[in-house]
Amino acid sequence: MALPAAGSPMSMSMINTELGDGTFDTIDLKAASTSLGESDAPFGMDELAGVSGTTAPSFSAFAASGGNGQIVITWTIANSPDSISLKVSDASNMGSPTELTTNNDGTHTQGSLNPSTQKFYQMSATNDGGTTNSSIITATSNGTTWGTIADFDLHLSSGGSAQSEESFEKSLTLANFNGNTDVTVEQPSNSSPPHELLVKIGNASGNYNLVNSYTASPGTINPASTYFMRFKLLQVGSKVNAEEDCTVSFTNNSVTRTFEINAQITSGLGRCIHELMLVDTPMGQKSIYDLNIGDLVNSYNYELDMMENVPIKEIIQPTHENLYKVNRLILTEDHPIFDENGKLLSISPELSKERYGLEAHKLEVGHKLKTLNNEELIVNQIRKYNGVHKTYTIITQNDNFYVDGILVHSET
Repeated sequence: MALPAAGSPMSMSMINTELGDGTFDTIDLKAASTSLGESDAPFGMDELAGVSGTTAPSFSAFAASGGNGQIVITWTIANSPDSISLKVSDASNMGSPTELTTNNDGTHTQGSLNPSTQKFYQMSATNDGGTTNSSIITATSNGTTWGTIADFDLHLSSGGSAQSEESFEKSLTLANFNGNTDVTVEQPSNSSPPHELLVKIGNASGNYNLVNSYTASPGTINPASTYFMRFKLLQVGSKVNAEEDCTVSFTNNSVTRTFEINAQITSGLGRCIHELMLVDTPMGQKSIYDLNIGDLVNSYNYELDMMENVPIKEIIQPTHENLYKVNRLILTEDHPIFDENGKLLSISPELSKERYGLEAHKLEVGHKLKTLNNEELIVNQIRKYNGVHKTYTIITQNDNFYVDGILVHSET
């Protein structure tokens, strides 16, 4: 039987006849498969012939580059793939990969990445000629990286008139910065009129040259490798403020670092010392008005059982009218002091417990107090000290400091 012309249709019966007539014939299986169509044959003619009409895909380009909080992947694939698969992994061997949803348009952007995040990628492309896997590539996102800063409290005890409280110096580092930094301070709102939360900022410790005076709206500042700042909570009139968190935000290169300041102003409370009482320091006794945050004062370390010099962490200066005079020491009724054995004593121990959670005993005539030079000091007089007076307390790492040679508590 004569074969059809090359490229002409032929049936399976014709093929079977030719294969079984005992003569040598050449059959164009590719042409027969194309003419008949795969769906018309009892099995794939391409597979029978062992050849394919399509060449498998090949990668002429596959690359990734880091961007601001993102990584951009690009590719070029030859031989028209019918489908592609792009996978990402945190491991260099593509362990535990995740498939990314993408189109075969030559590019894909993986966003919402933290700065300095490394990712690994591999792509596969498939057509009738087979599947080809790319090499494994990697890239790292860039953008500003912020250091850490802890949340903290600014709690002011007001004596009924405008007061303020300052924090000790805070610092915040950044790397890979680009351009200026935007700074916002969320203001307290739990009073009417609201109080002010203020900040000043510099690029060196103690040098607040970027925002050189306290402000509630710092705005845009110049970049620096580390920002140094101090905050102030300013009371308006005699208003008090229920406890609330205020968010402070630093944004550079579209990357933001936030932290919270817990602001609170209470009325007429707070354990404090009269402003005339002198603070004991390594350089002798000093007025509270001659001291600053960071200056050294005398304090007692009960863990080491020794007196030591420690820096001032905070200075709080409210006004009070609930004062008493204990011998020569003038302090508020809820301010605990230490006896010679380290026990806390207070004129109103119930208020020390209620307001600050401190367990104190009733301060009475005859008690012996803890002194700087371990000299015996016996309480011989306790009496009300009338009037409204300026007061202070000092915050230290040991939660205490010496005033006129007497060890007093300082924790707020």
